[in-house]
Amino acid sequence: MKIDSHGNTNLAGLQEGSQRASQADPKGAAGAAQQAGAGGVPQSTVSLSALSSGLRASNASDVDMAKVESIKAAIRDGSLTMDTSKIADGILGTARELLQTRTPPTGG
Repeated sequence: MKIDSHGNTNLAGLQEGSQRASQADPKGAAGAAQQAGAGGVPQSTVSLSALSSGLRASNASDVDMAKVESIKAAIRDGSLTMDTSKIADGILGTARELLQTRTPPTGG
């Protein structure tokens, strides 16, 4: 697939296809026009539940900002040390878990 950086040819093709569809089916085109917003692009609405809003608000208190600041300071002054063997062991452990939970393919 090649990306054309000189213009948006896909948008023009979609608009032409939309015009052809509206000429072929005037009733369908009216329905599409009612759902379309500015520029003929369909508009979508997203609403979050009260639970989602509550979770987003509670995430701010889940972070220990004092700990974050101490880590930032350690990075700035070069005193932050990391145990790379623990990091590697964690990655390998996660990989093992993922491989053990995979089910073999069926069929043949």
